[in-house]
Amino acid sequence: MLVSYNWLKQYIDIKDSAQDLAEKITRGGIEVEGVEYLAENISNVVVGYVKSKEKHPDAEKLNVCTVDVGEKEDLQIVCGAPNVKAGQYVIVAKIGAKLPGIKIKKAKLRGVESQGMICSLKELGLNQSVVPKKYQDGIYIFETEQKLGSDVVEVLGLNDYILDLSITPNRADALSMRGLTYELGALYNQTVKFNDKKYEENTTDTNLKVSIQSENCINYLAQIVNNITVVDSPLWLQTCLMNSGIRPINNIVDITNYVLLEFGQPMHAFDKKLTGDNIVVRDAEVGEILKTLDNVERKLQKDDLVITDGIKPIALGGVMGGKNTEVNGNTTSIILESAYFNPITVRKTSAYHGLRSDSSARFEKGIDINIQKVALQRATELILELCPEATIETIVGEAKTLSDKEIIITENYINDYLGIELSKEKIINILQSLSFNVEKIEDYLLVKIPTRRPDITIKQDLVEEIIRIYGYDNLASTLPKFSKTTRGGLTYSQRAVRDLRKIFVTLGFNVTINYSLVSEKESTEFTLEDHHKVKLLMPMTETHSTLRQSLVPGLLNATAYNVARKQKNLKILEIGKVFFGSGDDNIQPTEKLYLSAALTGVEHSTKWLKEEKEIDFYSAKGYLETIFERLGLVEKISYKSVKLKNMHPGRTAEMYLGEKRLGFIGEIHPAYAGDKGLNKTYVFEINLEEIISEKKVKPLYEEVTKYPEITRDVAMLVDNKDEYANIYSVIENVNSKLITNIELFDLYEGLELLTGKKSIALTLTYSDKEKTLTDEEVTEAHEKVLDALSNYGAIIR
Repeated sequence: MLVSYNWLKQYIDIKDSAQDLAEKITRGGIEVEGVEYLAENISNVVVGYVKSKEKHPDAEKLNVCTVDVGEKEDLQIVCGAPNVKAGQYVIVAKIGAKLPGIKIKKAKLRGVESQGMICSLKELGLNQSVVPKKYQDGIYIFETEQKLGSDVVEVLGLNDYILDLSITPNRADALSMRGLTYELGALYNQTVKFNDKKYEENTTDTNLKVSIQSENCINYLAQIVNNITVVDSPLWLQTCLMNSGIRPINNIVDITNYVLLEFGQPMHAFDKKLTGDNIVVRDAEVGEILKTLDNVERKLQKDDLVITDGIKPIALGGVMGGKNTEVNGNTTSIILESAYFNPITVRKTSAYHGLRSDSSARFEKGIDINIQKVALQRATELILELCPEATIETIVGEAKTLSDKEIIITENYINDYLGIELSKEKIINILQSLSFNVEKIEDYLLVKIPTRRPDITIKQDLVEEIIRIYGYDNLASTLPKFSKTTRGGLTYSQRAVRDLRKIFVTLGFNVTINYSLVSEKESTEFTLEDHHKVKLLMPMTETHSTLRQSLVPGLLNATAYNVARKQKNLKILEIGKVFFGSGDDNIQPTEKLYLSAALTGVEHSTKWLKEEKEIDFYSAKGYLETIFERLGLVEKISYKSVKLKNMHPGRTAEMYLGEKRLGFIGEIHPAYAGDKGLNKTYVFEINLEEIISEKKVKPLYEEVTKYPEITRDVAMLVDNKDEYANIYSVIENVNSKLITNIELFDLYEGLELLTGKKSIALTLTYSDKEKTLTDEEVTEAHEKVLDALSNYGAIIR
């Protein structure tokens, strides 16, 4: 919300600068995101009068104007604005003037000297969205006579600071100047009073009838104002709205917007001739059509609240008025509306139609339910001020009022809660500064909360109000007490997870965080065991209705999203929680920490050699084994071929830590990948809970031998369906301390081999930490390996 510093000072005595005020408001609990001085980059810009206009001799779209700026000599200014005419009061930037991004110098335009510039509001730095439509494509023209040579900064109210407030949803009261005035009254300990006027005694009888036929409309007041003239607003009102981020339209619409800013009460004006004498507030009928003020035809739904003339909709309640009753230059009578609509209904309507307005933003948060009549009276006051011939009719409609909420609290409760000592007098003074009514009854306080503060409902809310006004800085600064044995720091599990993330980042992975909530179908995809699903009772969408049991669906969605945007080479990782239900709603779901990765595309590319290496199963397995190497578990991990749904039937394996199944690794099934728009994609997922716990797994370190190593190769034929893990296990079981490494270096299948066989070749490394091995010792150990392989069924080549 944009707030004028000068406007605030009309309500309360502020001695602080705008920056100091912003700091005070922020410390009081309402964040000020920035402070801007509107005339920061404006100087030597004055009011001028166009005495004459002649066509430029060499440019069809340029005019040569003679401009009086209140000095001895008139200025000759070349101007290209289509709306410049003789007899206008305009904005003139003289030679040497500063504008945002521009410095005015004497210049010649197509051979004619120009001694300044006639300016538009945009050239003064105003946002195009707040400039009146009639001046968007040309210079700004003052509608009334102005003093020549006057400083435009003062005339347009640009000598003002604008505070950009970030209002939280619970502080709807602060979305108005009066609400902020109450806030400043508390921060500066000043009494706040408003001189509201009433015009009921000047009203005449009315034929207007109001009928409320929906429970989503709580209050609805309407009043007819006759004999009005719809014209541009006076300059003070236009500048006030523009400085607050609202475009001026005409005097009637501008008054409703001014009251919106002043009271926080959205209002609307209907053309009486186009509306008639009946106002009916009801729920919309499915399929009804309403063209709103933004010229968009909207098909209504049953949850919409509409204002009708008894037959057809004329406004979308709390959001926007209808085009069919818009106030225009021919309007002479209006119906003013001031209402309180159900915040939930307004929010649903605004979201459904994708239509957000200043009115809906306030109704959604909840306005003061007792302010509709006061705001309506303020609007009529302003209309009578701008249209002296206007007359008003009696207010009609329904307006329920709520009494102030009462909260009982004690001095001891407040001090115990805050851990400080505030006297009862100090507490009462703070509450009264917030314009709360406080009564002392025996040893407790009875606090009456005005309806403008619906966010205060319980004692704790009152305590928060007291401390934010008293000042959080005044709370005592103390350190927690620790015993000598207390130590802080990360747990082993936390350190291990952090280390793994760092390792994978150095390997070129991007770490992702995906939603824990997925669709019901995705929740059980890529799981190794059947578990009960954990579903939300009232999900916002079906795509986020169930807690995930695997990280893989989220990673694949992220991969598909990036691949669709031309990012075809990806390595992404996630470490996060998965959730398994018990089948009993009274038992919390089990959470487990998983690590998953997805890889696709090219891993290495050398363009000048025109060489590429695509990611394959072994690339993924290498990255996976980085985890086991880090944790010293490589020797304990084994793999088994497996068939899993949505995984390639011949390129998927499970991994085991001893007898415990940790997870799986493999290629996504081509059909599943095709549905996602992916090429070959590999994934792996492990249960970190099984390998990272408070029982520390220490990496194994071995001293590098200082004696030479001896290698022997062995080639053999084995069954096509045989797995390398079985061969590896046979050699390990030989139990020779001299075998220090086993490495597969060749795999071959071809027609020249025996039917049903494949050839594999291994390199075995032999060494001893205490001496240099002899050929006889190595040969003896190697013969044992060959015998074991022969007994297994391998044919040694």
